[in-house]
Amino acid sequence: MKKITDSLPGNSGAVINKALLTTVLICGVLTTKVLANPAVQEHQANMLLAMMQQSGELTRLAECVGLTEARLKNVYRQTFMECGIGDITAEESDPQHLACLQQGMVNHSGVAAERWQACDNGDDEPEDLLMAELDALTERIGEREPTAAEQRQMDQIIERMQQRGVADMEQLVDGMIAGSQGSDALVTLPVYPQAKLLINIPAQGEMVIAGQRYVTLPGASFVTTASPADVLAFYRQQLPAYREHRPSTMAATHVAYMQNVPAGFDYVKDAGRAMGIPHIFIQPASAQEQTQLPGAQTLFFVYYPTAD
Repeated sequence: MKKITDSLPGNSGAVINKALLTTVLICGVLTTKVLANPAVQEHQANMLLAMMQQSGELTRLAECVGLTEARLKNVYRQTFMECGIGDITAEESDPQHLACLQQGMVNHSGVAAERWQACDNGDDEPEDLLMAELDALTERIGEREPTAAEQRQMDQIIERMQQRGVADMEQLVDGMIAGSQGSDALVTLPVYPQAKLLINIPAQGEMVIAGQRYVTLPGASFVTTASPADVLAFYRQQLPAYREHRPSTMAATHVAYMQNVPAGFDYVKDAGRAMGIPHIFIQPASAQEQTQLPGAQTLFFVYYPTAD
């Protein structure tokens, strides 16, 4: 999990913060509505395509419909730019948007709708062999206590499922990183000079905490070989009206430099509100960030307003 969370905003080592901020970034990608800014919309399309390629779905679909991967990417890109990304995580698809996507894929590819439908295995999930193995084991045990051997077997299956989940998330984040490159110009707040972009989500998203819905700002993560103190000094100079906030439950090395700090506010406790306030979150880089940028000392996140 380290590789994932270290690339996400505000990683403090607190489990609740990791889960929360993972959701922020992923939902920032997946819940984007049709966007007025073509550059942002193009970036969102590119990121989704990078994630599809990283997962192998692009290769599978290209082979199924009989297009090269490069051609299929162009078909998706043209269709997304024409119809918008839409709310992919909605429980029910917008019929008008879905119809636009389906027709766009046919128009831009020359592949019949029936072929696309036959290749869409979204409702045809392959059997989860690990889950089937676990179900069979628990059914065999029934109401009795498992033996020591059965408990070991159960623990091993669960561990393999967890490892698979981490690998899947790492693959997803790798796709997000790949799809973010070249989008630096979309960040509307200053960026520390020569910092390397990791992930950029240049559109508003949504998150729900304890039944409360929050709108999240666009956000981007960066690494730099400069020290955290140097990065903070840069932002003090660039954004003199912003205020420092040091979350009470995070390490002393972590600081949020915010446009405003509401009364009684705490970054972790009020994470939903935090993601809606323009700010920079600064923390020391870990060994994982140094694989992205040798000599990296600082990982920082910029939550920025959308461009007018």
